[in-house]
Amino acid sequence: MLRAYQPGPVARHRERGISLVVVLILLVAVSVLGIAVLRSSAMQERMSANLRDRNLAVQTTEATLRFAQERLAAGAWDTALPDATSCNNLSICPTGSAPRWRAMPAGSYDAQIPDPPEYWIEYLGQGPARKGSCDQLPPTLDCFSPMYRVTARTRSVGRADVVMQANIISRIPEPGT
Repeated sequence: MLRAYQPGPVARHRERGISLVVVLILLVAVSVLGIAVLRSSAMQERMSANLRDRNLAVQTTEATLRFAQERLAAGAWDTALPDATSCNNLSICPTGSAPRWRAMPAGSYDAQIPDPPEYWIEYLGQGPARKGSCDQLPPTLDCFSPMYRVTARTRSVGRADVVMQANIISRIPEPGT
């Protein structure tokens, strides 16, 4: 008759607790892996929130830049030079003056931006005009074209800061157009 092997007292003594040690080691390894996954997830969430904040600031700054360009186009600056008064009142400043930031009107930008975006316009001088416009005497109105630099910014404490600029040469339309 065959009998099943039964370990003696010495073999049983060596096996005690080994499974507990193996399970504890596996538990520690799984816990470390779980913590790493949680930290990675939290980091990705912060990164996506920062990306969204940055995109919102870029879009708001672009809208502010367009607003300032339209404001410049609507003015009578093709025939008058900006001075200190226009700098204080309209933020259209003469060359080399300190910036006079003007806030966008309330309700014209996304409400998620805590501080209103700002812009200012700097007169850069006279630029090239349409070819041949200065050849006749007296020169036509479009002999020289005024040049401007429009600067727009969106910034808030703890948020993305975005600054954009555009240079504009004001031109009078071709005759007959």
